[in-house]
Amino acid sequence: MTAPFGIGAEVYPGLAKVAEEAGELLQVLGKLVATSGAATHYDGSDLRARLVEECGDLLAALGYLTAANGIADEVAERAAAKRELFQAWHDAARASRR
Repeated sequence: MTAPFGIGAEVYPGLAKVAEEAGELLQVLGKLVATSGAATHYDGSDLRARLVEECGDLLAALGYLTAANGIADEVAERAAAKRELFQAWHDAARASRR
């Protein structure tokens, strides 16, 4: 029997995997904040490498979720618009520091 919301489920397959991967990314983000962005954590782990891994894992989980639930195109449109907004904020913040 497939777990509710798991890969292969009848209702929102992949939802559980997105939650799991998002949580793992949040753990790395918390460590980066705690170390003021230092690449090496107190435990000796490479936070940059972990950031890359967890971002990739979350993107894969989101890709699966959106494809399996027939919302990939809509999500891609929303993501593109949001990405443009984030870039505009970034550009404005940098311009204000000059």
